[in-house]
Amino acid sequence: MKTTLLLFVVMISVMTPAKTARPAKQEKRERQYTAPDGGARVVVVAVGKEAGRSGYESRIEFQSNDGKIACALDYSSDDSEHGFGVVKAEWTPDSQYFVFSLTSSGGHQAWHAPTQFLSRKDGTVRTLDDYFVTGISKADFRLIAPNTIKTEVWEGKSVPVSVKLAALPPLRSWRKSKPFSINCAGGHVFKPDQP
Repeated sequence: MKTTLLLFVVMISVMTPAKTARPAKQEKRERQYTAPDGGARVVVVAVGKEAGRSGYESRIEFQSNDGKIACALDYSSDDSEHGFGVVKAEWTPDSQYFVFSLTSSGGHQAWHAPTQFLSRKDGTVRTLDDYFVTGISKADFRLIAPNTIKTEVWEGKSVPVSVKLAALPPLRSWRKSKPFSINCAGGHVFKPDQP
């Protein structure tokens, strides 16, 4: 009986895989986007303060091809619930605009996906929301050559829109008296309160 029991325990221990210590999954801290013409680069850095949620808030660094920072936008918050994180980012095929969509780190306004862009021509960061009466509602935009963005706005439901960034329509948003506009120069780090 003792031999049978001992054989049984040995068989179970051999058949049961040993638990091995696995290293904690490391969060990807930064993503780099190089313009198709190679003349500029953007680095998106995860800056959220909570473990496992660092990607929920972002800092976007606009750089020349030699790594010199023109400016940075820091969307982190003190409580990790009132900032913004980059959902999608991409250069237009003509290398003239860098487009990125954001989401609230606290889940506020889940219908809203602020979408911003840097124009290399004038070095200004703007938001697409300023060109529509209502906000952008789709984070997963699509770019079409040379610089057209297809996305959606919220009008009680998502409505498809298409905008050529080189020929923007007049400002139409509720904040048209003070549109979102940041001059990206001098290596400054900006901390916008609203995208």
